[in-house]
Amino acid sequence: MMQAPEPAKRSPWALRLAIAGGVMLLLGAILIQSQASTISTVMDPREEHHGAYTGAGTYQTETLNDTCYRFYQDADDEVMSVELYRVEGSAMVGDALGEKTCMLDWQPMTADGADMVERAAWTLNGSGEYAVVITCEEDCSETTGWFVSVDDMPIALMQSTSLVLGGAMCCLGVLTTPIALIVYYASKPSRSPRVMMVGEDGRLVPITDLNPDHPTLFNQPDPSVPTQPSVAPPFADTAEHQPSQEFVDGLNDVAAGSLLTTEQVYALMRGDVEGAQEHAKTGRYQTTSAEEAIQDAANAAAIASWDEGVPLAEPKAVERKTTSPARKASADQSAAPSNAWKEWDEQ
Repeated sequence: MMQAPEPAKRSPWALRLAIAGGVMLLLGAILIQSQASTISTVMDPREEHHGAYTGAGTYQTETLNDTCYRFYQDADDEVMSVELYRVEGSAMVGDALGEKTCMLDWQPMTADGADMVERAAWTLNGSGEYAVVITCEEDCSETTGWFVSVDDMPIALMQSTSLVLGGAMCCLGVLTTPIALIVYYASKPSRSPRVMMVGEDGRLVPITDLNPDHPTLFNQPDPSVPTQPSVAPPFADTAEHQPSQEFVDGLNDVAAGSLLTTEQVYALMRGDVEGAQEHAKTGRYQTTSAEEAIQDAANAAAIASWDEGVPLAEPKAVERKTTSPARKASADQSAAPSNAWKEWDEQ
């Protein structure tokens, strides 16, 4: 039996990647949580704004260099109507700028859960001074609104090193999870049998269940009991047999078709497979009977006596029980020359 290799195991990199991803997610969450105050400050219009205006009126802003601006109010306060004008010198020029939303991915967030409402939004094409004009349908003298630059939100968040590092680690942890799953399933070991056994006929037999009751692995044939392969003639099985202590002439094996004769071997060496099969069918491998042996000996003695000039009585033909056509032809050929020698001696 062949030596069984070590059982196949999954790649350890799947587990390592999963652990690394979990650690990065944990560390990233801790870093982001530690910067909660920074996030609430940057995303809350009440904390981070360009200007805070209370009540109705016209309020001149400083130079605006960003592109996206919004005006926010608390949802519970009186509604304010807001317009933005361009200022040149000390006077407003032109009509009010048209509203246009921008950077919709960035929305205000408050730590106390206050609901902030957007009243107006503008997209500016260039820097300059502007004026914010606020009007109210009802008394809003105590109502405050905040003019916010949305472009300042991502810039302020990126300035926090811990927050950027925590966000990057969270992203890497999330991306590592599918990679670990891919490695896990890609390194799945094959379920094919790893233990092979050489059977009696020389074939490899897979062993899938190693236990003492397995018949192929543990029940070996008894060497004391002879086994004879049964293969149809003219070819016999090539399995090796234990040598016998008694003499065996092989005649029974030849007759049974489990042993090749010399003529069959020569025919196979010449590549004549059909001739070897035909030889097996005609029965040329059968042994000579006792009557044929006596007749052959008598013919040989007669020929020898004629060569020496000693006449002998002609051998009487012995009736044969079974004679093959090939044997009859050889007997006729041997009788013809014996009569020719006799006539020559009598002359």
